[in-house]
Amino acid sequence: MAALGPLAGCDGTTLGTSGKPNVVQALSLYDGSVVVRGPRGYCIDADNIRRQPSNRLVFLGSCESLSGEPGVTVPLAFIVVNVAIREPGRTPPSAATIAASAAPKKPLAIVDGDGLALVHLDAGGELALPGGDPRYWRGGMVINDHLVSLAVYAPAGSSLAGASGRRFITDLARSLRRASAK
Repeated sequence: MAALGPLAGCDGTTLGTSGKPNVVQALSLYDGSVVVRGPRGYCIDADNIRRQPSNRLVFLGSCESLSGEPGVTVPLAFIVVNVAIREPGRTPPSAATIAASAAPKKPLAIVDGDGLALVHLDAGGELALPGGDPRYWRGGMVINDHLVSLAVYAPAGSSLAGASGRRFITDLARSLRRASAK
């Protein structure tokens, strides 16, 4: 994914046919069971969606950095949304389970609530985002029987790598739930 700069608002237009990046505001997966939509000012890099038999991996960043078009400025962030295939009766993960899966990284915070499990990790963010803060947020929830995993990476020293990241990833989860309501 291209380097991400401060962001702009996006209109959901697919730009790929004009030679510009293919940037969209929302993406329907699994026949509309899950709609990936970022918080205001963040768009989907539609050229880099990973479709695998068991899941779909979607990358988001600021609309401005992805499209090159000016707009609403938002904090720089690299967002990953992983949506697994539908499994009837699937239960949400616990924050402890997410933290254990990230070992040997250490959790700085573990939060379970309202069907959303969150973990703030102490290391690894710099591997996902060049110049990134080692700290990053991961989350997990179930939407319409699909396990949805979230990760938010931010530049070194960004408030999103700290306490503001919890609010951000929670807003991301709300955006997905609202867009995917059935």
